[in-house]
Amino acid sequence: MQKGQHIGKITISIPHATPEADTFEITKRARPITFNSSASYLLVGGLGGLGRAISAWMVDHGARELLFLSRSAGASPKDDAFVNELQSMGCAVGLVQGDVTKLEDVKRAVAEATHPLKGVIQMSMVLRDRNFSKMTFDEWNAATMPKVQGTWNLHNAAVSAGADLDFMVLFSSLSGIVGQPGQANYASGNTFLDAFAQYRNDLGLAASVVDIGAVEDIGFISEHHGLMGKMKTSGFKGVTEQELLDAMAVAMLALSRPSKGNDAARSCFVHANTFVLGLGSTVPVSSPANRAVWKRDRRMAAYHNVSAGADAASNDTLKTTLASCKADTSLLKSPEVAKIFSVEIGKKLFDLLLKPQEDLNTSWALVDLGLDSLVALELRSWWKQVFGFDITVLVMMGMGSLDALGQHAADELLKILTEDSEKNGS
Repeated sequence: MQKGQHIGKITISIPHATPEADTFEITKRARPITFNSSASYLLVGGLGGLGRAISAWMVDHGARELLFLSRSAGASPKDDAFVNELQSMGCAVGLVQGDVTKLEDVKRAVAEATHPLKGVIQMSMVLRDRNFSKMTFDEWNAATMPKVQGTWNLHNAAVSAGADLDFMVLFSSLSGIVGQPGQANYASGNTFLDAFAQYRNDLGLAASVVDIGAVEDIGFISEHHGLMGKMKTSGFKGVTEQELLDAMAVAMLALSRPSKGNDAARSCFVHANTFVLGLGSTVPVSSPANRAVWKRDRRMAAYHNVSAGADAASNDTLKTTLASCKADTSLLKSPEVAKIFSVEIGKKLFDLLLKPQEDLNTSWALVDLGLDSLVALELRSWWKQVFGFDITVLVMMGMGSLDALGQHAADELLKILTEDSEKNGS
């Protein structure tokens, strides 16, 4: 089924089993999360795109008092509009200007709660990207302190206030799992969050971590197209808003107090409350076109088995078509063969661009598909190896569409094979 090589429908039949032979285990589906309307929830750095989406989602599910701690809380007209939106939904909102790295500011935010504090979401993020050899100590601290000292402050303030939290969700990043060039400081802070959740759980306190990748439609990365492209090129799959909200529900409902006898939950290598969101690739990891930074990481070995069959099937289609055309050159005059060529060229282009092949449309302009001179150089190298003749970058870029490229491949191949046949015949 996965390879998609079947024709027609597939029916799966499960025969009725006797109670003795029944080995199926039934797991209840997790109930949709509901927040306590008589509780307060604190969000740190929650006034950006991600925070606004999560806040509205929480209010939709019962939250009636949200507190926001941010250095710039209330300073932007967008904040006023956002507060008015939440208030119109029946939620009381408190904006606290302060720095999460300062304990007194965090305690002040906790004291603003008019109901028992039942949840904390740590979303603080500061980027100071630079090559580690040139990174200053101030740049290191700027990125790490909000996550390290800030999280300690949230923990200590909640404990000293006697808050019995239902959840403490820490926003970490994939950079702490697989690394990102120029982000040694940011990765360090996120790695701390992964460890801190285990520390709180060992104390019997609620904590969970979501290592988030590139969120496509909301938030900081979506507003900076260069960063989104960099993340995808590095092998991070784009995350949708709904996937983020689903992850939040899982994190908030996560097992916060693992059993003392549960070795797996207490292992330093396996932690039930830490999970990754957005790690993946649209290109098979085994493919030479995959430039993911984590492809040689032993922990990602399972990804080498994903979609490998589809990649091989595509190569087989092109090889079979080329072999048939060499045996019968008249096939190269048919529009069907040109179409096959255009589709296979497009698949290779999308592999190089780390785009899903489902979005392929051979009639679109090559520029709109993402072809530039650098990618054209890589595509040219593949072209020469597959078709057996060269094409200049200028000609490739001037073709306009994949359909035109496919037709060009068919025409040139027909010309070359015809000339070879005439030479051999003479």
